[in-house]
Amino acid sequence: FYNYVHERPFILVFRREGIPKCVVPYLEESHLRTRAKCELETVRYFEYPAPEGENWFDVYAPLIKEDDRVGVESAMTLRIYDRTPGDKIKTDIIDEVRLVKTEYEIGRNVHACQILNEGHDKLLEVCRPGMMLFELYGAVTQVMMARVVTEIPMANPLISRPVAIVLPPSLSHDPHNFTNVFLQMEQGGPHVSGVAGQIDGYGVELERTFFLGSVPDKARDPFQVMMEGRTLAYEQLKPGANMSNIDASVRKVYEKAGYGDKILHRTGHGFGITGHEGPYLAVGYNRELQPGMLVSIEPGIYIPGLGGFRHSDTVLITNDGYIKLTDAPDSLEELTIQL
Repeated sequence: FYNYVHERPFILVFRREGIPKCVVPYLEESHLRTRAKCELETVRYFEYPAPEGENWFDVYAPLIKEDDRVGVESAMTLRIYDRTPGDKIKTDIIDEVRLVKTEYEIGRNVHACQILNEGHDKLLEVCRPGMMLFELYGAVTQVMMARVVTEIPMANPLISRPVAIVLPPSLSHDPHNFTNVFLQMEQGGPHVSGVAGQIDGYGVELERTFFLGSVPDKARDPFQVMMEGRTLAYEQLKPGANMSNIDASVRKVYEKAGYGDKILHRTGHGFGITGHEGPYLAVGYNRELQPGMLVSIEPGIYIPGLGGFRHSDTVLITNDGYIKLTDAPDSLEELTIQL
């Protein structure tokens, strides 16, 4: 279930035994029941705000006893926290459960990656100097959404949001700067693509550094170093590998090559029902990879005045290694588009 929550709270309550209960506004009760994937009891309230006795907190508070030990997520808003009875303990047990995916979830993410693969093929096919970002976005997302609605007839459009972005070399050093839909693609590169988003609620991504027509001489070395760091990260992907150590080793490659001050982010992050969640391949995240985790591998180098260098793939950790779920060219030769 996913919908516009607005100001109306939705609260899911699990007890040690019994059916989970969801506090839900009357407006959304029918929709919630239609989308629910498990046995669920709804506890509805009238509206927000509502007359005394019919507010969300009036029906929520009786679900919990004053002496209950209650786990609440760190993301819970203060207004709900303050209305929650019991001995409240902050715990992210839900996030922990989500780190390792079920077979069903893996299947959904595999399908999402297949759609992104087709979208990225289209992106490389149509991207040319002078093309504006909004034109490219429309051409690529149309291909992906056509496949979504064909293959998932009941897809929820609110969480079927594929994205297609390319930052030209004048801006690709600033990896999250998508503020100008009239950005024009440029001769040469490095351009950095980003085909990502949620496919009926499952987030994945696929990104590449590519060139239109020619490769500037100054771009060859950072591209090669980026690839060396990326290769090193893949070599370490197996159950039991420490995620902090993976990121640290990649950083050493970049630092040795003289790009230590051109690193802006970690080697990777997790996927699931969002495009960014745990686990994290990041220095300081001293946890081990486990089979069933989904992560990105995307170490990058960013040089103002030249551009950004980053490939990203969605990767599944297996019992003895990994499987790359996204697929796109990755060599400099393959990613130099002939005009």
